[in-house]
Amino acid sequence: MTFCQICRKREAKVHYTRIINGQKTDLHVCNECAGAYGVKIDLNSLITGLLGIDGDQMVKQRAVVRCDRCGMTVEDFNRTGKMGCGTCYEVFQESMQELLTRIHGNTRHRGKIPIKFELKQKNDLRIEELKKQLEECIRTENYERAAQIRDEIKFLTGERGGRSYE
Repeated sequence: MTFCQICRKREAKVHYTRIINGQKTDLHVCNECAGAYGVKIDLNSLITGLLGIDGDQMVKQRAVVRCDRCGMTVEDFNRTGKMGCGTCYEVFQESMQELLTRIHGNTRHRGKIPIKFELKQKNDLRIEELKKQLEECIRTENYERAAQIRDEIKFLTGERGGRSYE
Protein backbone atom coordinates (compact mmCIF):
# COMPACT_ATOMS: atom_id res chain seq x y z
CA MET A 1 0.00 0.00 0.00
CA THR A 2 1.31 3.44 -0.96
CA PHE A 3 0.60 6.32 1.43
CA CYS A 4 -0.31 9.84 0.39
CA GLN A 5 2.80 11.98 -0.20
CA ILE A 6 1.06 15.06 1.25
CA CYS A 7 -0.67 13.93 4.47
CA ARG A 8 1.17 10.59 4.85
CA LYS A 9 -1.92 9.17 6.64
CA ARG A 10 -4.28 7.74 4.01
CA GLU A 11 -3.81 5.38 1.10
CA ALA A 12 -2.83 7.06 -2.18
CA LYS A 13 -5.62 6.57 -4.72
CA VAL A 14 -4.62 9.28 -7.20
CA HIS A 15 -1.39 8.84 -9.12
CA TYR A 16 -0.43 11.99 -10.97
CA THR A 17 2.53 12.42 -13.33
CA ARG A 18 3.56 15.89 -14.41
CA ILE A 19 6.21 16.68 -17.00
CA ILE A 20 7.50 20.25 -17.09
CA ASN A 21 10.49 21.17 -19.28
CA GLY A 22 11.37 17.49 -19.62
CA GLN A 23 11.38 16.98 -15.83
CA LYS A 24 9.07 14.14 -14.75
CA THR A 25 7.46 14.30 -11.31
CA ASP A 26 5.27 11.54 -9.87
CA LEU A 27 2.82 12.41 -7.13
CA HIS A 28 0.79 9.84 -5.18
CA VAL A 29 -1.99 11.35 -3.08
CA CYS A 30 -5.21 10.36 -1.35
CA ASN A 31 -8.62 11.53 -2.62
CA GLU A 32 -8.97 14.17 0.12
CA CYS A 33 -5.58 15.80 -0.57
CA ALA A 34 -6.14 15.61 -4.33
CA GLY A 35 -9.34 17.62 -3.90
CA ALA A 36 -7.86 20.02 -1.36
CA TYR A 37 -4.72 20.75 -3.39
CA GLY A 38 -6.56 21.03 -6.68
CA VAL A 39 -5.22 17.98 -8.49
CA LYS A 40 -7.87 17.84 -11.20
CA ILE A 41 -8.01 15.59 -14.19
CA ASP A 42 -9.72 17.28 -17.11
CA LEU A 43 -11.25 14.64 -19.41
CA ASN A 44 -10.50 16.60 -22.57
CA SER A 45 -6.92 17.34 -21.49
CA LEU A 46 -6.38 13.68 -20.66
CA ILE A 47 -7.69 12.50 -24.02
CA THR A 48 -5.92 15.17 -26.05
CA GLY A 49 -2.69 14.41 -24.22
CA LEU A 50 -2.99 10.68 -24.87
CA LEU A 51 -3.74 11.24 -28.54
CA GLY A 52 -1.07 13.91 -29.01
CA ILE A 53 -3.50 16.65 -30.00
CA ASP A 54 -2.79 20.33 -29.36
CA GLY A 55 -4.93 21.04 -26.29
CA ASP A 56 -4.41 24.83 -26.44
CA GLN A 57 -6.20 24.97 -29.77
CA MET A 58 -9.17 23.05 -28.33
CA VAL A 59 -9.36 25.37 -25.29
CA LYS A 60 -9.63 28.39 -27.57
CA GLN A 61 -12.46 26.74 -29.49
CA ARG A 62 -14.30 25.65 -26.32
CA ALA A 63 -14.17 29.04 -24.62
CA VAL A 64 -16.37 30.59 -27.31
CA VAL A 65 -19.24 28.07 -27.30
CA ARG A 66 -21.90 28.45 -24.60
CA CYS A 67 -25.42 26.98 -24.35
CA ASP A 68 -28.02 29.76 -24.66
CA ARG A 69 -30.54 27.89 -22.52
CA CYS A 70 -28.51 26.89 -19.46
CA GLY A 71 -25.22 28.75 -19.97
CA MET A 72 -23.08 25.60 -19.83
CA THR A 73 -19.69 25.48 -21.56
CA VAL A 74 -17.57 22.51 -22.62
CA GLU A 75 -15.34 23.37 -19.64
CA ASP A 76 -18.37 22.82 -17.35
CA PHE A 77 -19.00 19.49 -19.04
CA ASN A 78 -15.40 18.43 -18.38
CA ARG A 79 -15.76 19.31 -14.70
CA THR A 80 -19.11 17.57 -14.13
CA GLY A 81 -19.20 14.92 -16.83
CA LYS A 82 -22.83 15.83 -17.55
CA MET A 83 -24.67 18.04 -20.03
CA GLY A 84 -26.66 20.93 -18.54
CA CYS A 85 -29.84 20.51 -20.61
CA GLY A 86 -31.18 18.95 -23.80
CA THR A 87 -30.11 21.97 -25.84
CA CYS A 88 -26.45 21.33 -24.91
CA TYR A 89 -26.44 18.27 -27.17
CA GLU A 90 -27.28 20.51 -30.14
CA VAL A 91 -24.93 23.33 -29.12
CA PHE A 92 -21.94 21.05 -28.47
CA GLN A 93 -22.75 18.53 -31.23
CA GLU A 94 -19.72 19.31 -33.37
CA SER A 95 -17.17 19.26 -30.56
CA MET A 96 -18.69 16.08 -29.07
CA GLN A 97 -18.56 14.33 -32.45
CA GLU A 98 -14.91 15.32 -32.85
CA LEU A 99 -14.19 13.98 -29.37
CA LEU A 100 -16.05 10.71 -30.04
CA THR A 101 -14.25 10.29 -33.35
CA ARG A 102 -10.89 10.73 -31.62
CA ILE A 103 -11.79 8.29 -28.84
CA HIS A 104 -13.65 5.60 -30.78
CA GLY A 105 -12.52 6.24 -34.34
CA ASN A 106 -16.11 6.75 -35.48
CA THR A 107 -19.40 8.31 -34.40
CA ARG A 108 -21.48 5.34 -35.59
CA HIS A 109 -21.94 2.11 -33.67
CA ARG A 110 -19.97 -0.71 -35.31
CA GLY A 111 -20.43 -3.45 -32.72
CA LYS A 112 -22.73 -6.45 -32.57
CA ILE A 113 -26.36 -6.08 -33.55
CA PRO A 114 -29.34 -8.39 -33.04
CA ILE A 115 -29.69 -10.98 -35.82
CA LYS A 116 -33.15 -9.75 -36.84
CA PHE A 117 -31.70 -6.28 -37.65
CA GLU A 118 -28.48 -7.47 -39.26
CA LEU A 119 -29.89 -7.90 -42.78
CA LYS A 120 -31.60 -4.50 -42.69
CA GLN A 121 -28.41 -2.80 -41.50
CA LYS A 122 -26.33 -4.49 -44.21
CA ASN A 123 -28.92 -3.39 -46.75
CA ASP A 124 -28.85 0.20 -45.45
CA LEU A 125 -25.03 0.29 -45.56
CA ARG A 126 -25.07 -1.05 -49.13
CA ILE A 127 -27.59 1.63 -50.16
CA GLU A 128 -25.43 4.31 -48.55
CA GLU A 129 -22.37 3.02 -50.40
CA LEU A 130 -24.30 2.90 -53.70
CA LYS A 131 -25.50 6.49 -53.25
CA LYS A 132 -21.89 7.63 -52.92
CA GLN A 133 -20.98 5.69 -56.06
CA LEU A 134 -23.97 7.23 -57.85
CA GLU A 135 -22.84 10.74 -56.96
CA GLU A 136 -19.36 9.95 -58.27
CA CYS A 137 -20.75 8.53 -61.53
CA ILE A 138 -22.88 11.62 -62.06
CA ARG A 139 -19.90 13.86 -61.30
CA THR A 140 -17.75 12.02 -63.85
CA GLU A 141 -20.68 11.85 -66.33
CA ASN A 142 -20.73 8.03 -66.38
CA TYR A 143 -24.49 7.92 -66.89
CA GLU A 144 -24.75 4.24 -67.90
CA ARG A 145 -23.20 3.09 -64.63
CA ALA A 146 -25.28 5.70 -62.78
CA ALA A 147 -28.47 4.17 -64.22
CA GLN A 148 -27.36 0.70 -63.09
CA ILE A 149 -26.62 1.97 -59.60
CA ARG A 150 -29.96 3.84 -59.49
CA ASP A 151 -31.79 0.62 -60.40
CA GLU A 152 -29.92 -1.33 -57.72
CA ILE A 153 -30.81 1.31 -55.12
CA LYS A 154 -34.48 1.12 -56.17
CA PHE A 155 -34.36 -2.67 -55.90
CA LEU A 156 -32.80 -2.57 -52.43
CA THR A 157 -35.27 0.06 -51.19
CA GLY A 158 -38.22 -1.82 -52.73
CA GLU A 159 -39.22 1.04 -55.02
CA ARG A 160 -41.03 0.30 -58.28
CA GLY A 161 -38.94 0.31 -61.42
CA GLY A 162 -35.89 -1.30 -59.86
CA ARG A 163 -34.31 -4.12 -61.83
CA SER A 164 -34.38 -7.57 -60.28
CA TYR A 165 -30.94 -9.04 -59.55
CA GLU A 166 -32.02 -12.54 -58.55
